[in-house]
Amino acid sequence: MPLEKRTRVEVFLPIRSDTVSYRTVTEWLAEEFAYSRGGSTLTTPFTGLYLSTTERDLSRDQVHILFCDFDLDSEEPNDREELSAYLSEIRFLLMEMLLEEDVWIVYYPSTRVL
Repeated sequence: MPLEKRTRVEVFLPIRSDTVSYRTVTEWLAEEFAYSRGGSTLTTPFTGLYLSTTERDLSRDQVHILFCDFDLDSEEPNDREELSAYLSEIRFLLMEMLLEEDVWIVYYPSTRVL
């Protein structure tokens, strides 16, 4: 059975009904992943509980998880460096555009059965 090493990337995107920019940014990132990486999936909303790092208040947030499988091996140093740089840019851009304290982006190795 042939296998392919890939890297799963997950971006946790808050859902805000009070501004159009969240929907626009979410759609843009989903399309960015689809065009540049071959596809993306956006989940239905989840409810998350978060402790603010600045206010120390507990809040509930609705979030989408956008995920995409990158054709990179995150255990390979060159691929990991490329992936980290790309995701750092995306994270900074999302925090700036959405005015969020933090944006979670995680990645981990995955194996695709061909």
